Amino acid sequence: MKIALISHLYPTKLFPHQGKFIQDQFELLNEDQGNEVDLIVPTPYAIPYTGRWKASKSELLCDPDQSFRVQYLSFPKRRFPGLIQRSLSNQMLSFLQKKQYDIVHVHWAYPDGLILPELKKAGFKTVLTIHGSDWYQTKDTPVLSELIKESLFKADRVLYSGPKLKQDIEKRFPELRLKSDIIYNMVDTDAYKPASKAEKISLRKKLNWDDSKTHVLTVGSLRPEKGVDLLVETISGNKALSHIYFHIIGNSENTEHSQKILNSIKENNFNNIDFIPPVSPNELIKYYQASDFYVLPSRREGFNVSILEAASCGLPLVCTDVGGNKEVIDKGTGILSNKIKDLDPSDILAMSKEYSGYKPERLNKVIKENYGKSTFQNNLLSSYGLSLKS
Repeated sequence: MKIALISHLYPTKLFPHQGKFIQDQFELLNEDQGNEVDLIVPTPYAIPYTGRWKASKSELLCDPDQSFRVQYLSFPKRRFPGLIQRSLSNQMLSFLQKKQYDIVHVHWAYPDGLILPELKKAGFKTVLTIHGSDWYQTKDTPVLSELIKESLFKADRVLYSGPKLKQDIEKRFPELRLKSDIIYNMVDTDAYKPASKAEKISLRKKLNWDDSKTHVLTVGSLRPEKGVDLLVETISGNKALSHIYFHIIGNSENTEHSQKILNSIKENNFNNIDFIPPVSPNELIKYYQASDFYVLPSRREGFNVSILEAASCGLPLVCTDVGGNKEVIDKGTGILSNKIKDLDPSDILAMSKEYSGYKPERLNKVIKENYGKSTFQNNLLSSYGLSLKS
């Protein structure tokens, strides 16, 4: 099967952590010798030597014979979406028509999914995966929502990253139920695996962590939807949590929200919050393995990959009840916090006393059976088959 995998997010030398789950999918599809897969990365034109320009020039972490950038006209803050759609559609169609693809799999409703009406006209069989942020950040913008609606109806199959996302979209567009499915994100459970006691001690020593303390990990950018500010406020305002050390790995951004979080971390009286800039996937595994449990304080999610990685490494979870978090917690992987606006400190405190009761090997097994590579591949290929028959 000849497959075009389209995503504007993909790891590069400059940003090796972005879109890692797309890279995992690309590599998984390539493991099947019956597939021939090309990666196509929509890349906006940019003013030379700006940050966006440098990002667009950064080498993709992918076989150069299988990866291509297609440039198009874009504008900041999602302005002029009609112009963006025309430019991206024309450029992408020009590229795709040079090759005979059986399936064109497009990730993200915006901007990538805007090309689907033109692909439909040209006779391509298409699959669209929506991840959450691409829907929730655009659904209430009149012009954008109309363009995305058209794309949803033109796709042969629509895949959602979690049940809440499917429910929310199909509440507005119930007709999509006839051609949609949920496909959970996956994790390589052989790479993301629990560390032995000796390995954990060794990792903590390398990270300069006090092995006598309880260590909690969170991975998330300092954007409002990720709720890191909620976590920092909860930690800073509760002396009962002062004996626990919290490590937050993520992108800080040049925004007031991001700066406020960083200032709060510096001003924390208990000195038990460590903010760490993004690390490579291999380094991130070490942080998971060195930790005792994992906290996800998000206000909004599609289906979060980090909780799969954490649980696969043997960490029990404390998550807010958003997106697909309940789906994972219901499999016996941790605690679901019912508070979104204010992360409940009692849940974190409870887990600090209970985490040793969770068996790391069992958590890894649960993730493998439900979100492992084999399960994901079977579901994805089934969706491709249904698209070809449509």
